[in-house]
Amino acid sequence: MKRTHLLMFIALFSVMLIGHASAQVIFFADFETASKDAVPDASVNDPANWVSENEGTIWAEATEFPGGEGALHQTQEGCGISGNTPLPGVDDFSDGIIQGVFSWQDDDGVGFQFRRVGDDRGYLVAFGYNETPQIIIGSLADGCCPSGQCLDQCSCENGGNELLGVDHGLGADLTQDNSVAYFARVQVTDTLIEVWYMPLADVPSLFVDSAELGDPVVEYDGADDLGPGSVGVWHESWGNGRIGSILVTGPGGTVAVDPHAKLSTTWGEVKSSY
Repeated sequence: MKRTHLLMFIALFSVMLIGHASAQVIFFADFETASKDAVPDASVNDPANWVSENEGTIWAEATEFPGGEGALHQTQEGCGISGNTPLPGVDDFSDGIIQGVFSWQDDDGVGFQFRRVGDDRGYLVAFGYNETPQIIIGSLADGCCPSGQCLDQCSCENGGNELLGVDHGLGADLTQDNSVAYFARVQVTDTLIEVWYMPLADVPSLFVDSAELGDPVVEYDGADDLGPGSVGVWHESWGNGRIGSILVTGPGGTVAVDPHAKLSTTWGEVKSSY
């Protein structure tokens, strides 16, 4: 009897440890038709559910993403159509990982807003490309950046309103024909924001632990813990850029999968498509 109780205790303790160590996948959009991997369900892949705060931004299905995977593309251009598109149903993100895969047909940038509550509470990480060869971290409280404006117009690109602006390290004269995919990850832990940005070809897996990606390209330790807020894809004049495999986890800073979660039996299939 004592042995049985001991084994039951060990089993329960192991489950508790696994649950504590694993992140909860709260959003995953792969933009595949009839996807079984999407979280919370396939509705996140429907462009009609990607409603931008700026009516000039228009998301549509794309069929020409590098490697043939599903994607969305933003069909308009110009600073006036810049802004944030909230991820469908992601309203209570505080700590965790936000990542996506992007390709460019333009020289401008794309990024993520997070911990957003209203127009003046939250953060922006913008991934520049040819025109702005930087990763920029900004605060909405500092005006980075109102809908309908590019970063230079709100003084958040070498203008002093940004928290950090660091060379993205990708080089110059990058391709603008949607032929190369790039991996972008933001990991948020309390006051710390860490950012990785690299060609997708250099990433061993979409779901690799951050420690295996090497040192972050940018770190900012000074973010206010504003409590939970929304997550969105932000862009500035990002004409015909493509997005794929948008992932959000919480509350931990890992992409290890909860063995009881929906995606626990499908990670291998998802990873093998890249």
